[in-house]
Amino acid sequence: MIGATAVLLAAHVVIPRLLSRSAAERHLLWAVSLAAAATLPLLGVLLPRWEPEWAAHLGDSLPSALAVWTSWVPAQSADVVVRATGVEPGSWDAARWLVPVWITGTCVALLLLARDVARLVHLVRDADPLIDARCTALCRTAARQLGLSRTPALFVSRHAVMPMTWGVRRPHIMLPASALDWPAERLRAVLAHELGHVARADWLVHLVAQLACAVYWFHPLFWSAERALGRETELAADDEALGAGVEAGQYAADMVEIVRACRADVLSRSAVAMARARPLERRIAALLQPGANRARVSCRLAILAAAIGLAVTVPLAAVTTGGAMDVDVRTAALPGAIQTFTASGPEPAAPMVRGSQGAPASGLVRLPEIEEYTTPPLYSDEARRRGVEGIVTIGFRVGEDGGVSGARVLSGLGFGLDQNALVALRQWRFGPGRRNGRPAAMDAEVDIEFSLRSEGVNALIANDMATLVGPGVTPPRVVTMSRVPLRGLDAHGLVVLDVVLQQDGSPRTVRILRSLTPEADERAVRHFEQWRFTPAMKGGVAVKVRMNAEVRFRG
Repeated sequence: MIGATAVLLAAHVVIPRLLSRSAAERHLLWAVSLAAAATLPLLGVLLPRWEPEWAAHLGDSLPSALAVWTSWVPAQSADVVVRATGVEPGSWDAARWLVPVWITGTCVALLLLARDVARLVHLVRDADPLIDARCTALCRTAARQLGLSRTPALFVSRHAVMPMTWGVRRPHIMLPASALDWPAERLRAVLAHELGHVARADWLVHLVAQLACAVYWFHPLFWSAERALGRETELAADDEALGAGVEAGQYAADMVEIVRACRADVLSRSAVAMARARPLERRIAALLQPGANRARVSCRLAILAAAIGLAVTVPLAAVTTGGAMDVDVRTAALPGAIQTFTASGPEPAAPMVRGSQGAPASGLVRLPEIEEYTTPPLYSDEARRRGVEGIVTIGFRVGEDGGVSGARVLSGLGFGLDQNALVALRQWRFGPGRRNGRPAAMDAEVDIEFSLRSEGVNALIANDMATLVGPGVTPPRVVTMSRVPLRGLDAHGLVVLDVVLQQDGSPRTVRILRSLTPEADERAVRHFEQWRFTPAMKGGVAVKVRMNAEVRFRG
């Protein structure tokens, strides 16, 4: 909806300032803008996605709350899918109600439009064909002046209705019963006005605009654009009346008399009525403005405007932004997710740290030590299936404060185990190395063993990190997303992460369940580390939950 909003905002800023252009030209621009805004979301689904470099930078500058709603893309193509394992829906799920609320609003708006159509049908049934020779002659003359191929059918209503027109292939004009007593000049002006609507197919444009507002009932810019379109419609038809040789002052006076004689309760929004009381003052001021541009829209200009609108709409609908992440949060279980393991071997001891050259500490040098072995290294699905065992050697630097930086794989096993070793190491707490009794930054190495015999114990340790979830748990919601880009890598497919969502809503990656490439694995971990969620709640208390996150790379 951001593209549609941008189009309508531009229209609201630009079109009202085009005072030197005629009302017919402004009406054309409003019609093209509404059509473009209404079709943008649909085209965004149908067209292939296109991400130019400027759009990626623009997406990175958007607030995360907007990024969630930038495109209507089916869930299977989402870049990130979050599955909260075993979580049951809470009592209130706003996202679940969005579609029913939208459908309800659309149905209500369509019912109101159907009511107006029924009112018009009722008016037509009570009307009689107008066979007055004077009226039909004036109508034929005005139709020829406007270049119409056929003269609309004339009706006279038994009610005090406003002159109105409807229909495309068979246009109709309805006049009040008092029209038979109108002076010839007033009758000629009214017919020229209504035939101006027929010449531009204003009834069809009006009906399509009403349907667009029904679909986008929640968007105020659609409604304000539709009102602006209606105002320009009437101003353009007034210009047609003046173009037929009607004197402006007399026409304004006649319009006031017609409005006074009209009953507001018989107006129908499904037809294009000649005048309504609310915008009448503005129309009279436009009528009496000397030197105003009252030009018609040529066929060439209409085609040019439609072509420009199409040329803008199609690329805008296809463009996507790197920062505009499509997110699908689900509560379905993922195959291969959390399982209950039975310990089949002894509990593994924490790895030992050695110097960067493999040498032990000596003299007054003391190597960094692992103080908290919080997360054991875990297997990926593929490595477990292949039965891979061995040692991954990690080189890293421990700062004076015990912080780890520059972690890299010196000797690996592949199949996602190298990245899982890095994930585990980054979550351990280290005591800094010491030189002459004082903390000092040091390069170090550690061997991390992967053994199928100790896999069950490691999984049990990891499972203890999160509360076992079940009934009564309110699932987390996305608050902010990462700006770490997923594009730019020669990789195509999924990286599946096993994540613990902590009580403060920050995710903590436990392992990689499904590996893609070392670079993609690292990017996925870095990407998801920057996400933030609302915490899962159980009994009014924030709890940890275990989640699976599918991070999609599109190459």
